[in-house]
Amino acid sequence: MGAVLTASLARFVGSIARLSLGPLLPLLSLELGFPTESKPALLSAYSSGYILTQIAGGFFADRYGAPFVLAFTSGASAFVLLALASAPGEWGVTWWIRLYAALGLLAGPLFPASSVAVKEGVEPERRAGAAAVVDAAASAGTCVATLAPAVAAATFGWRGVFIMTAVAALFVTIGSIRLGNAPRQKQFKTKSSRRLSVTSTENGASAESPYKILFSIPSLSLYLCNSCDNFCKYILNAWLATMFVERYKVSAAEAGGWLAIVEAVGVVSRVLAGMRDPLGEKFRWVASSVTFLLQGAFLFLAFNAPNPKSCALFLTLYAFCTGGHSVGFRPRYFETAPHLAGLLSGYGNTIASMASAMGPVAIGMLLGPEKGEDTELDNEDERWNRVAWLMLAVGGGLGLIGAMGLGGGKKSNKSPTESKREALSGSRRMSYYELSVSVLADEDFLKEIGDLDSDKED
Repeated sequence: MGAVLTASLARFVGSIARLSLGPLLPLLSLELGFPTESKPALLSAYSSGYILTQIAGGFFADRYGAPFVLAFTSGASAFVLLALASAPGEWGVTWWIRLYAALGLLAGPLFPASSVAVKEGVEPERRAGAAAVVDAAASAGTCVATLAPAVAAATFGWRGVFIMTAVAALFVTIGSIRLGNAPRQKQFKTKSSRRLSVTSTENGASAESPYKILFSIPSLSLYLCNSCDNFCKYILNAWLATMFVERYKVSAAEAGGWLAIVEAVGVVSRVLAGMRDPLGEKFRWVASSVTFLLQGAFLFLAFNAPNPKSCALFLTLYAFCTGGHSVGFRPRYFETAPHLAGLLSGYGNTIASMASAMGPVAIGMLLGPEKGEDTELDNEDERWNRVAWLMLAVGGGLGLIGAMGLGGGKKSNKSPTESKREALSGSRRMSYYELSVSVLADEDFLKEIGDLDSDKED
């Protein structure tokens, strides 16, 4: 549980650090005099840095362990947040853009490192549920970042918000260091690496090139699933409030309330889905296939809804369905090739982050000119109906294609003993270390080849 708690807190604090800028920007602009034309660059600075370091973060997490990466990332982010809190007004918006880009660079490794933390610190049969909890923690951070910064800033000032977030990041750093030094964690990692070596011997994964695994059909399908999910999710984050205000004529506060409810339902659905994993590794593609079909249908209905209440109902159903991915494509990050969980997560989330950036831009192009600029586009229902079809195509169609390509884990028809005999005879390319650990992990095999009598052991 230490690995899950640490990774969850890291993702929770990371989400707050990333998304608190939006609610605080009016206060910052008023006090520090940020020009209007600089706001898009400031809001996109974090994402520009975030997309660059995920693959490297996954590599280092695989090589040196998740606690090291989580500690470094959270600790360095805390110092950047403190720099933002103490930034004088004469620094100007340019320094804020640089600092937020640096914050994004440091936060990039969080997702792949959390995948490695789950893989290292949780038993295989419980990893899907643990990953769902970590993912829910990130969504909970999004909820908090949407509502809390403006309230906290009214009491403590915007500098106080950055300071509190920095302190929380330092607590995550301390927890990550303790996790890395915990004897129990080291012991479990040893058992996990033995189990991994046995599994690699059985299915021949160790003989495959990492590049073949990273760009295999199941891996590419995994990247596509993550990209389709992010594409839809970040379109909702960027455009849903605008749709409620322009199409349904509700206040910005009411629109924010609906968004918070949808996000909260998503958090609950991820946790509930992670509590049970009825299908298991072999049928991940079934869970995500059904989920993509339902989420595409509910998004289509939401963007065609005649009033805000029915729209919110369909969006809530969409959010509840997304929990299916917690037992669908998401666990495949550490099941496809456990020894490359960090790199797989890095590649997947980098591509998905590109989709996250493309989605809001695509919707802006699809909606066309503002109402009144073109008589053919005066009908708001017609404009948002275009978005509905796009969400159905990406969230339902492309996502379904990706889910069907996930497949299940390849199982060998040979017994473990037969596989180890082949390994001993040189038919499988294994290092002496992998072979020795694999053999020592199987007492029955030791009995067979060395006539070991386990009854005489202490």
